[in-house]
This record gives sequence, C-alpha cells and structure tokens, in this order.
Amino acid sequence: MVIGKIGSQGFEDDRTFCLQKVHRDPETGDVKRYETMYSGFHLQMALFKQLVEDGSEGKMLTITRTGQENPKPNQLTWTESEYQIQVPLRPDVKGLKKLRLDLHGSGTDTYDVGDTVSAWLTKYMGFETRLVYIGQHSRVVLGSGAPNGDMAYAKRSPFTAPVRRLLPSMLKAPTERITFQDIGQYLVVTKESNDEVSSRLADGTDMDITKFRPNIVVSGAPAAYDEDYWAEMVLSGGIKMKFGGTCWRCQAITVDYKTGRRAEDDSGMVWKKLAKDRIVDKGWKYGPVFGKYSYTSLADKGKTIRVGDNVTLTKRTKERPVFGKSTLERMTWLPC
Repeated sequence: MVIGKIGSQGFEDDRTFCLQKVHRDPETGDVKRYETMYSGFHLQMALFKQLVEDGSEGKMLTITRTGQENPKPNQLTWTESEYQIQVPLRPDVKGLKKLRLDLHGSGTDTYDVGDTVSAWLTKYMGFETRLVYIGQHSRVVLGSGAPNGDMAYAKRSPFTAPVRRLLPSMLKAPTERITFQDIGQYLVVTKESNDEVSSRLADGTDMDITKFRPNIVVSGAPAAYDEDYWAEMVLSGGIKMKFGGTCWRCQAITVDYKTGRRAEDDSGMVWKKLAKDRIVDKGWKYGPVFGKYSYTSLADKGKTIRVGDNVTLTKRTKERPVFGKSTLERMTWLPC
C-alpha cells in the first residue's frame, strides 16, 4: 500500500489546502484580516474528511461533512450528497484571487478556491470560511526546525564562513520548504509511543493514533518516545530522512470525531495526562511533545514510501532538540 510519493515539500499534494476564517469590519463589511484555522482551536474541523478520487477531468478532492446531521457519515466516496463537495486536487489558479497568508510566522502566497466551496464550509462552521490552495508556492521552515535551515547553516564551522559567503549556492544545502504543514515536511511517530499513551487512558481505551495526524508510523522502536532522539533514518529504496524538532501537541488530540468537540470519556483528558511528564522541549514550555518532524532531500524526489517499508535508524542524538536552538549545534552522534 502506497503512503505517498515524495515531492519538493514532503508528500505530493499533502496539506496543499488550508481553511481561513474571515474577519470583516462590522460597519463597512470590508475584510480586516484572514485567520489561519487550526484544528486545536476549531475542533469541529475534525468533522470534515477528505478523499482523493478520479474524476472526469482528473484527480478530485472529495470533502465530506461527517457530523451528526449526516445520516451516512462513513460514505466518503462522491455521491453528490448535500454533505459533500468536490474541488480539483490541483486547481487551475488562473483567475483565482491571490491571498498572502501567514502560518506560524512563515508566510506564503495562496489562491482562494472560490465562493461555492466557501458557502458550503461557512454553513457548517458558523462563520465565514474560505478554502485556499498553495499552488506552486511554499513556506520556509523557520528557526531550528530543519536540518538545513538558515539557523542550522549559520552554526557551521567559522573557519569556512568566508568561503561560504563567496560561494553560498555551491556550499549551502537547499533550505527545506513546506506547504501548510505546521513546521516540518513529515511527522513521524512510533506505535510504541502511542501504546504508552493508551496505557494512560481508563477502561482499556485505545488512543486513536490518527488524532496525532502523523504522516508515518514506525513500529519496532526499542522504547516509547525513543523517536525524541532520532536524527536520521533510511527507508526502503535508500530514502534518507533527517529529523528536526519535536512536535508540540495542541487540544486537537482530545477531539471526538463524532461530535467535533472534546471527547467526554477519558480520551478527552489525554492532553492533560501527557502534560504531566511530556513537556520536555526546553524551548517550548506550553505543551506536551509527541512525535518528531522529519525531512527528505530533493535527491529522493519522485520516490515512493509504502506501508511495510523497512526502516533503519542510522543516527541519533544524545539530547532532545530544543526549539530556538540550532539542531546541528546540539547534535552528538551516537552509535545506533
């Protein structure tokens, strides 16, 4: 089973759409600002599920509202239901309004997909909502989040600095780029870590790993949260994946997929349970850590990652990464 094909900013077509809440002047009706919507602040975003399907004019993205008003919430293939809407997976951006948006301080140009899908989303969200598409654009990974980011590059040996300034394009590795991912191209978690979270929940409740929104789930880690210290792994086909920072979790992990609100059972308390001992990033003291961001190089563009691929951990670090400090500055290579 294919997970995805590697593109320039992670998996092809991954997180290329984003929702925006529109804030208007109450008197004039003019747009004051666009607010990027995050599921941790708008839990009911979990009530929209997406499916890529073949259409008469190419790949289509089918969006289904799975809330309690939908009598068939598990019907995700296109049926022309009032609870569904379709947009091209890669919309033609000609004629679409361009918007400049910001996510976590990293900006990008985007395209407004149009009024039809906006009206459909607005009906369910309860406020004006726009769907935007990133197109050919991308965002830079800021701070210490990426192995080849500007901060990591700046920490390299001072003895080669004069040469780097003269020949930057030859000596500097390409800075990692992303689409609408929070901080990294991929989010890697382990089954062992998720099992440990499940052990914290009452009544034999299993933690739904999809609430962590990982791209890649690895099985066979020697211990829960061992991925905190991973620096590089190699997948089948020689795909090399380097790791950056850890992922700080928001309230999205508490959501009930049926209601779009915080779960009323013990799974709704999972953020608080993790916060007891998983606030382990010294540069981010506002929430627990689960999973780690990773990146592939342009040399592996076009290669495919599949379910069941073998993974070999080739490098690890002595300490966890710290947000705001260069990953390379802190790396101490250890045998795997």
